[in-house]
Amino acid sequence: MKLDQLTFTRYIAALTVVFFHFGQQAFPATHAWWHPVVTAGPIAVSYFFVLSGFIMAVAYYQPKAQSLTFNKGKYWLARFARIYPVYLLALVLMILANLKTDGRDPLAIGLSLSMLQAWIPGYAMVLNSPGWSLSVEALFYLSFPFLLYFVHRKGIRTLALLTLVAWLSTQTLQIFLHNSPSYEAKGSLHQFIYYHPLMHLSTFMLGLTVGISFCHGKFKRFDQAWNGLAISLLTLLVILCLAYETQLEQYLGILIDYNNGLIAPLFLAILVLLAVNTGWTNRLMSLPFLVLLGEASYSLYILQRPAYGIYDRVLGQWLPLDANLHYYLFAILLTVASILSFKYMETPLRRLINSYYGSSGKASSNT
Repeated sequence: MKLDQLTFTRYIAALTVVFFHFGQQAFPATHAWWHPVVTAGPIAVSYFFVLSGFIMAVAYYQPKAQSLTFNKGKYWLARFARIYPVYLLALVLMILANLKTDGRDPLAIGLSLSMLQAWIPGYAMVLNSPGWSLSVEALFYLSFPFLLYFVHRKGIRTLALLTLVAWLSTQTLQIFLHNSPSYEAKGSLHQFIYYHPLMHLSTFMLGLTVGISFCHGKFKRFDQAWNGLAISLLTLLVILCLAYETQLEQYLGILIDYNNGLIAPLFLAILVLLAVNTGWTNRLMSLPFLVLLGEASYSLYILQRPAYGIYDRVLGQWLPLDANLHYYLFAILLTVASILSFKYMETPLRRLINSYYGSSGKASSNT
């Protein structure tokens, strides 16, 4: 089942991360009210985790299957083929750019090459910093076949209960640690809360659980005339949550954080409504160019750091532009480079690697 209407949302999320890293001095981030909204990069990564679980369910779960028919090896190869070639390219470029610092650290290089950096305090952000989220995704991909097996053995209700417990536990723990006297920005607790894969697993599980329910047709009744309006209102609610996070913290008297999936239920509601929509929203979001942007979003996300380094050396240091124009020129060039990467690197290499087994492993008859 293809859900093209969801694909463009990946580009929006990825561009939010780019804004967070490089667009702090560009409009509308320079506007006080919009700043926390358009630079909500870490929260956009949380959206990726929710979307990942949802899409994995839609792509691989078989509602009518009497038993699980799933080849773990082919699935893991497909995931490797999807993410690692461009991940490796970005990492090599960052190693070469940091030969005097982290590029000389064997542990930093080894952890990044093996996608284990987010597990070790102090190493999550070394070299190509966006790669920490791929370290987290690697745990999702490793866990997915076993979670799928769990659903077939225990049922979706048991998974939903386990997911709810895991999500509530994660939120309770992150709020407790965030408000602990021992917490300090960039310290060990910060590293654990923000980057450790186990702090994000429940977000993926939320997406997976809802995605499986979607495959069973549980949400078809939401394809109503009010669907598009509901999507708009929920999107507005997410924007308001981002814009007024500081005021909410002051009202509650505690620090909160959206990065570990605290507003994942809102993301899921938007995903479900988009997935079942058959009206103008679907047609708009499924326009071929918007779908292409979404498909190229992974390259945009993982290549942003080395691409900015190249841009800064080649154009940024001599073009007489202000910060606003520099950012938008970079964003446009990064988008073009990402489309080229998707068409001429990601896709050919993915097909080449997957051809080793002859398929991606979907609906395989072997376990």
